[in-house]
Amino acid sequence: MNSEKIMVVEDEWVVSDQLCRSLEDLGYTICSTASVGDEAIRKAEADSPDLILMDIVLKGKMDGIEAAGRINSQFNIPMIYMTAYTNQEYIERAKQTKPFSYLVKPFNQKELYANIEMALHRHLVDKEIKDRLDRLTSCYTGTMKAFSGAIELHGPHTSLGHHQRVAFIAHGIAKEMGLSDFLAEGLWLATHVYDISLVNMPVEILMGTSQLTGQNLTLYRNYPQLSYDILEAVAFPWPIANIVLQHRECFDGSGYPRGIRGEDILIEARILAVAVAIEDLTSHRIFQKAFPLKHAIDEISARRGSQYDPDVVDACLRLFNEKGYKTEG
Repeated sequence: MNSEKIMVVEDEWVVSDQLCRSLEDLGYTICSTASVGDEAIRKAEADSPDLILMDIVLKGKMDGIEAAGRINSQFNIPMIYMTAYTNQEYIERAKQTKPFSYLVKPFNQKELYANIEMALHRHLVDKEIKDRLDRLTSCYTGTMKAFSGAIELHGPHTSLGHHQRVAFIAHGIAKEMGLSDFLAEGLWLATHVYDISLVNMPVEILMGTSQLTGQNLTLYRNYPQLSYDILEAVAFPWPIANIVLQHRECFDGSGYPRGIRGEDILIEARILAVAVAIEDLTSHRIFQKAFPLKHAIDEISARRGSQYDPDVVDACLRLFNEKGYKTEG
């Protein structure tokens, strides 16, 4: 006996009734039925079905594809479309909602059962994979926070909470630029360890980075490479080590350690460079007073197109000048 709850969305009551009978014969529970799109959305929320059988063509203002799209945007419910039409326009629109499959009417009980079981199985597997990734991400997050705490305790080059503030700014810029949640997550993690190798840097060098020359300057400028060497051995699902390696590169190629330029620099590294600069300028240190946010914004703007990616700078300006963003949440 199947315990899964099925929701049927069909505007022809005779067809709906026959379909419900077939599902019950197969051992499924009918948790609800709907005949129009807005009703389907309400019942999807109220009844939490395990799967939805959605007729593409529905009466009323909203067809099944639009209803499915709205349901997908709110709930993680697998969807199987039912249709008597093979119109290519319908099919192309339907693909955007990522259904499991399509049942072309009339279909038999064997087809119905096979499609439902495969959809439920894949949904279960996808959920298990997502849960494992979430647990892995949580583990990475905890580890990164522990590293950032150790770095901040090392000396005067960072203040407590520095990495969290950089992360807040970087994540805001990333979302303003339309980066995916996955890329933004990787960037958020990279912000907590971008300067991990500085824990081995002599404090006297960190106290005067703007006045360094000769061997001390070379030693300091090697920290992105050293941080890369530490992180490269970890099999992250994001290019964390390369983000860290490239965050001191400049858009015009004048940065370090490799002198790459433009879009050869990872977008996450280009964002991190701006976020670090904003946080560094607006934070109080033993060796440096905190500048007002306006001063930091002016400094970033002055280096637009040279040190910093113009698109990243523009996104940063929109956040702080137009949307009232702050340097920490």
